[in-house]
Amino acid sequence: MKVDTAIIGGGVVGCAIARRLATTQPGTKIVVLEKLESVGLETSSLNSGVLHSGIHQNPNFLKSKLAKKGSKIAACYMKIRSIPIMRCGMLIVVSSESLRHGLYKEWLDLWRLIKRGQEQKIDLKFLTPFGIRKIEPNIKALGGIFIPNVWVVDPAGFTNSLYQEAKAKKVEFFFKNPVLSVSKNNDSYCLATPSKEFFAKKVVNAAGLYADEVAKMAGFAGYKIYPWRGEYYEVIGEKKKLVSRLVYPALPANYPGKGIHFSPRVDERLFIGPNARPVPRKNFYTECKTPVEEFLKTTQKFCPQIKEEDLVWAYSGIRPKLTNAAEESDFIIRLDNRNPHWLNLIGIESPGLSSAMATAEYVEKLLNSPPG
Repeated sequence: MKVDTAIIGGGVVGCAIARRLATTQPGTKIVVLEKLESVGLETSSLNSGVLHSGIHQNPNFLKSKLAKKGSKIAACYMKIRSIPIMRCGMLIVVSSESLRHGLYKEWLDLWRLIKRGQEQKIDLKFLTPFGIRKIEPNIKALGGIFIPNVWVVDPAGFTNSLYQEAKAKKVEFFFKNPVLSVSKNNDSYCLATPSKEFFAKKVVNAAGLYADEVAKMAGFAGYKIYPWRGEYYEVIGEKKKLVSRLVYPALPANYPGKGIHFSPRVDERLFIGPNARPVPRKNFYTECKTPVEEFLKTTQKFCPQIKEEDLVWAYSGIRPKLTNAAEESDFIIRLDNRNPHWLNLIGIESPGLSSAMATAEYVEKLLNSPPG
């Protein structure tokens, strides 16, 4: 099958790119190749569903700029379409327990985040313990910041809406069609799947956890993805009503995630998580579950009412990190070949959901660059 653009990967980013290209380039033939039976079944849906402000990232990183822009676009998109969305804001707090260990470090971490927020012109407010109790009565903290423009969405619903709109604009989705091999011709790439061969003038590699393996098939062997798992416990019973906003701890700059936090959802459930740990495989979702005690220890720093019997292991997600070390890295979005076009998206971890629609615009600009 001859196509203008082939997108490998039907996650939230792949679906956002497909929708964007179909909107701005009507009449072009676009296909999405997805190895699973539907869209958004891996990293795209197995997360906290947060549209982030970008405050946790280095302000100079591409991911920070895309998260800030993409969150606003996505929030507007979902409101217009009446897709469930909750503007709960985000609290980032210093625990009362830190008094026992010395306040210096946690306050420095909070101050670093404030500086990042100011550099990015993010609307935030410093809160005293009284201010925190006023908006979250059950949270114990010595101080913190509140970012009002943070939303929680249903990531599966968001991804599915992008998919449905792309499909309505004549994008063809081929499920259960993993790319098995790639060969380069004079003016196209041949993508072989179990059922078809696709000859594409432009290819976007948005394969998430497997983007490094897809890139290698196309001759770009310099990428390596390391799977890091984040697990979630659910707060059950009446205790799920104790917290109604996102509440995060203040963490060091090199922490591999954003920390175990209180994660309310649009369906009124409450989760605790995720942690962040390297795992041996990209599908290592349920083996060697983290004991509840690790989550309980963090939870009770801020909400001692929650007990062990109130927590049940819920699910895990795996993020495609660019390093096996506990350090921050940027997205790689690179046009690695111009004739024909091959564009790699590598290491699209958090805030990938927030960034998706801005990433789609960014990818479109790169694809529109002339060949040569």
